[in-house]
Amino acid sequence: MRSRAGIIVLGVFLFLSSLVAQQNAPMANSQHNLKGGWEEQGKLDMSLSAARVRMKTRFELRQFQLKHEIEMGKHNERCLMLWEKEGRQFIVMLWRMDVNLTGFSIGEVKNDRN
Repeated sequence: MRSRAGIIVLGVFLFLSSLVAQQNAPMANSQHNLKGGWEEQGKLDMSLSAARVRMKTRFELRQFQLKHEIEMGKHNERCLMLWEKEGRQFIVMLWRMDVNLTGFSIGEVKNDRN
């Protein structure tokens, strides 16, 4: 009986650890610290609508607030989002590359006037 309880506790621990790692992990297929402005960019193996949901969840879990969302293109195949938290702003750009492939770029807005 004790071993069954131990296995359950270990399983719950591993499950919660994977959730925390997903919140802090970079997006799949991404590059970091790119020169030229974008801090992260890559591809997601999912549709544009699924990628939008994933990106929104990623920022909302970190307590960012969505300030603006703009759909672009004749068939809304691109999207820009502006996220803000504690005075910091990030722009997220998503674009449809194929039916189940979405490109993304994330960069912090730098305010040179201050």
